[in-house]
Amino acid sequence: MKNNVREQLIHTMFTSLYHEGYHASNLIDLLKSAGSSKGGLYHYFGSKKELALESIKSVLEAFIEHFWKHGLQMHNDPIVALESLLKELPHTTLLQNVPFEMRYGCPLNNLIHELSANDEDFSTLLISIMDLWHDAITDALQRGIDANIIRADVNVEQLAYFIIASIEGSLSIAKGNRDEETYHSNISILITYLNILKIVKKTTAPKKQPIHQSLFE
Repeated sequence: MKNNVREQLIHTMFTSLYHEGYHASNLIDLLKSAGSSKGGLYHYFGSKKELALESIKSVLEAFIEHFWKHGLQMHNDPIVALESLLKELPHTTLLQNVPFEMRYGCPLNNLIHELSANDEDFSTLLISIMDLWHDAITDALQRGIDANIIRADVNVEQLAYFIIASIEGSLSIAKGNRDEETYHSNISILITYLNILKIVKKTTAPKKQPIHQSLFE
């Protein structure tokens, strides 16, 4: 029962962070939605900020691990894996009963913009989560090089940052436009570019038979 209260507080806080942002999250409303009291909150967390930090860590780290890291390992070709995940992203869930919604954008990006500049604790946590995402993509790209799928001269760390920037930019534009098609259009251009970095497999052409053969053969 105690663990259920803690998990419900984390779930409710993350939902509020995603839909409203940290500063707009009202603690009284949050506790009411979680079916808890201030005593219940302070039994597990020292403050609203501590609860917010734990909810960001537990939800977003799990999402990076499950959706990105595990998803990128599902296919030998990282470009194919990326294309599949990026098509799936607008229809996935961040947490039970909390779907990813284009109108709210990317929760990680939203929280970085809201909290990183003025709070070292939030900044440190959000950077560490971004690093997990970056590492998952970097590792997948390196596996592509090792498998002779991606060109060896590609700087996988720089490319991973470029991919993340492209994703976050596409999500932000789609959020502003309230148009999911904007996201898909931009992502298709990203995938087209990434495919240019793949090694073109040479095929051996069949030997041509002579048109005219000798009567004595």
